[in-house]
Amino acid sequence: QQSIRLLQLSTLELSQEIEQMLEANPFLEVDHEAAEREDFGLEQVDAQVSLGDRVAEMAPPTTGRAMLLEQGIVPLPPQEMPADADLHDELWTVIEGLAASGVYLVHTDHLTDRDLYARLYYRILDEPTRCLPAEVGAAEFIDALHPLDVDCGGVGKRLHERLLSAGEQGAGDRAPGAGPGVRGPRCDEPVGGHPPADRDRWLPRPAW
Repeated sequence: QQSIRLLQLSTLELSQEIEQMLEANPFLEVDHEAAEREDFGLEQVDAQVSLGDRVAEMAPPTTGRAMLLEQGIVPLPPQEMPADADLHDELWTVIEGLAASGVYLVHTDHLTDRDLYARLYYRILDEPTRCLPAEVGAAEFIDALHPLDVDCGGVGKRLHERLLSAGEQGAGDRAPGAGPGVRGPRCDEPVGGHPPADRDRWLPRPAW
């Protein structure tokens, strides 16, 4: 109990407490020799930590599906949407619902609407993530480009190469008119020789 009480004291109160202990017990003495600082990066102990970083560390784990349920969004199984237009609408409802909870998709252009929705429904929505309020300036980003997409070649590998090139050239602009409530074009079938979708430029992004 004494240790807990001491930990709760401010620096000034702790100094006063130590002085009182020294006065009350003549056998106690202060060792003024500075302890050697261990090399654990303690020189950074006073570094400023942003509110977003603090909230991100404290945010309880959840899943994308749980976030959507809190908004009243219940994703349908992909096999229940044979019409591509219906699936496109459901896909963007999920994308916008995740963004409303501070979770954003990136690197999806190698997947058709149906492929991306299936990946969301059967895997991504059940993976652990964090719900971060937009006002704290922090967000979660989910990369839909899996290493297997790259290793297997095809459009996944071409998208990866395009991203590397875009990073070097500073490309990756947003689509004209992209913003809240604006959905990207449908992508029903792969286009030979190119990533099949033009979706990433339209995906929601944090306002900050």
